[in-house]
Amino acid sequence: MPTKTTEPDLLGMRLAHRAMIADTARFTQLTREITAGRADCAPARAAAITEYLSLLCDSIHHHHTIEDEVLWPLLRDTGAVDVRELEDDHAELDPVLDSVRAAARDFARSGSGAALTDHLARLHALLTEHIADEEQTIFPVITAHLDQQQWSTVEAAARKGATMSFELPRMFGMCTPEEWERASAEGGFVLTLMLRWFGRAHRRRETLIAGG
Repeated sequence: MPTKTTEPDLLGMRLAHRAMIADTARFTQLTREITAGRADCAPARAAAITEYLSLLCDSIHHHHTIEDEVLWPLLRDTGAVDVRELEDDHAELDPVLDSVRAAARDFARSGSGAALTDHLARLHALLTEHIADEEQTIFPVITAHLDQQQWSTVEAAARKGATMSFELPRMFGMCTPEEWERASAEGGFVLTLMLRWFGRAHRRRETLIAGG
């Protein structure tokens, strides 16, 4: 086992988890309101919702793939944790993601969101339980047994296949003021510039999703 130098900073992973839970919760509620006729849904709004959900499913799948292929092998080497149950969770989530994608495409064509709401509710429930288990069992092992260099390898792999124009605005929108102060101090001008650039498209899409 390598000698620890600095402790891994798990803020990025925490923010990713928060964004997943928040997004699945809000789109479950939004599509339920539309289906019940309590909210209008013009074609532009339906298209924006479908686009967002496609990106969200890709994001969740990518996140879990990095855990399976990069993080879990590192944790197995520590001998401190068994990740098989978490792997099983990922296998259970994949077909649910496929169902959300398919239902979102149907929603964009027909405007009917009942099936989409059901699949989103299922996804939200699975993610909420999975993330709680992961943070309880895995985070202490990461901070106790991995060093910052190893953690940087995980984060680099996560960034490599991610759609950063989607990820950054939604993740950093989850920050508390204290977390943002820490993140912006570490990320500096580059992070601020990226958020400003990507934030424009993000805000336009959010306006459409809100029905504006």
